[in-house]
Amino acid sequence: MSESFNLSSLSAEKMISYGLLFFASLMIFFISQIIHFYLGTYNLSTMYISFCAGFILFIPLVSLVLHPLIVNKEGKSETFHFSALLANIGLVCVVQFLCFLIWMTDAIALYSLYVDQHSFLAKVFDIKTQSRGDMTFEFYCFNFILAWLFAMLSMVVGVLPCLIARLDNYGVVGDFVAAFSFAKRHKSLMCFYALLIASSVLVPLLYGKYLFLVIFPSVLAWVFTRLNKKYLESSVS
Repeated sequence: MSESFNLSSLSAEKMISYGLLFFASLMIFFISQIIHFYLGTYNLSTMYISFCAGFILFIPLVSLVLHPLIVNKEGKSETFHFSALLANIGLVCVVQFLCFLIWMTDAIALYSLYVDQHSFLAKVFDIKTQSRGDMTFEFYCFNFILAWLFAMLSMVVGVLPCLIARLDNYGVVGDFVAAFSFAKRHKSLMCFYALLIASSVLVPLLYGKYLFLVIFPSVLAWVFTRLNKKYLESSVS
């Protein structure tokens, strides 16, 4: 009887987890559309891709709602613990602050180089474009690579340390060290996952905006569960 109750409770936790993931995706989508609107108002729509890349840096925070999906070394799903969530929120807040600084630095640099032709950076690099927001194919490639790097950063310093803290808990420093060690051992896999996440954000928001609400949460949930499984396999071996 108690076993069936645990199963039903676990199922409810998973339902809430997926629901919160969709809500977080909806909030990101809502913010992206506001930014897109105002960029269009000032004829800067081509810079939208830079903001889309920046949204990837919110993944460590969004991934916290997926912790009820974690499977431990005994093959059982982890139940929700509020104290563990608070600890992980503290860890992620530090990461999010650093990511926010990176994002803002990138946005300011792009604005200075491609929009404000009288800025210090524009003069240093001798940037002279014919019109505001005159972006090239190379600019889009640069932002896609940047999005890929942001996805990699988000997984290594945001998602993995919190996941490891739930499974082994080596302490704050130890969790970061374990995350970097795991990423180093599985470089190809991490690069592939980062590419999937970057594509799930940029491609839908740029070319099929409503698809973002389906593709992004699905990809993030799949990558999170795969990281969980791969870490368990790696720790056992």
